[in-house]
Order: sequence, then C-alpha cells, then structure tokens
Amino acid sequence: MPDIVRVEHLSYIYGQGMPDATVALDDISFSIEEGSFVGVIGSTGCGKSTLIGHFNGINRPTQGKVYIDGEDIWQDPKDIRRFRFLVGLVFQYPEYQLFEETVYKDIAFGPLNMGLSEEEVNRRVLRAAKFCGLGAAMLSQSPFELSGGQKRRVALLRALWAPSDTLLLDEPFTGMAVSYTHLTLPTKLEV
Repeated sequence: MPDIVRVEHLSYIYGQGMPDATVALDDISFSIEEGSFVGVIGSTGCGKSTLIGHFNGINRPTQGKVYIDGEDIWQDPKDIRRFRFLVGLVFQYPEYQLFEETVYKDIAFGPLNMGLSEEEVNRRVLRAAKFCGLGAAMLSQSPFELSGGQKRRVALLRALWAPSDTLLLDEPFTGMAVSYTHLTLPTKLEV
C-alpha cells in the first residue's frame, strides 16, 4: 500500500534564534501506509502534539519535509489551505477549535467551506449529530455550554468532514464517558 503520510528528517524548534529556543522534534523520519492505525506514545512535553500539527500545516518544519498522499505540503505555501481539507484534526483541547454560536453551526463549518448546498449541509449535520450521540436539542446550544466530553464529540464530527481518510486525534477521548457504540468510528463518515 502507498504511504498516506511520510516524514523525512523533520525537526521543529520553538523560538528558533531566541535564547530560550526549545527543540521539540529532532531529525524524525517515518512513513504511515494507507489504511494504518498508528498511535504515538510519549511523556508530557515530548512533542506528540507538535508532530501532528505538522500534518495539516499548523506547524511548518524548521527542517525536513512532510508529505501527505505523496505531496510535500510546504512545496507551495500558498497551497497549504488545500492540505488542511485533506487531513482531519481533533486537538487535545476541543474548546480551542470550537468557535461558532451554536453546535449546529460548528458542525456545519466544514461542509459549508466545502461549498455544499444548504440542504446537503443540514442533512449531514443531522446525520452526524445522531451518529455521535448528540440530541437535536443540543444543536441549538452554544458549544461552550457543553461538557468536556460533548465538546470533544463536536470537535470529532468537524474532523470527520475531511475529504481524506487521514484523521489525526490528539487525545480526543480524554474526559469522555462514551459507550462502545460511540467509540466505533467508520473509516469514512457516510453521508
């Protein structure tokens, strides 16, 4: 199978050139084949979140290259937005990626930016909310009124809209009390 993600000699330094510069990643190389499930394990502060932030262009390598579906994501910096649609990402702290007035609008953000019709967006939001155990009444609430686990569900739904099979999860189930039904994710969200 082809590589869906490939990293070559990746290094990342926070505050490069400053007296308190911190090396977060140092000459990392690996590849992930299409269809794989990969876990990155390490102690707090070892660079796990920094690493996955490179896969959709949140972080730009200090050195090295990151390839998604065989393409160097930083070859043309003007093209970085396209890669952000190719890789779904759920942050460790979902409150950092939820920003709309309602849960409905937060879930609809991805489909709207993909240019789908209002009718199609509505269909997808309702189906996704049901899939993830969010009741219809919850869709009109502010995402900031939700519990931590509910926020993570909404953030996960946003990431599932990525039109690629690449989904990055940074401790998405921390603090969630979910049934096994809700832990079973499809390889693609059927819409």
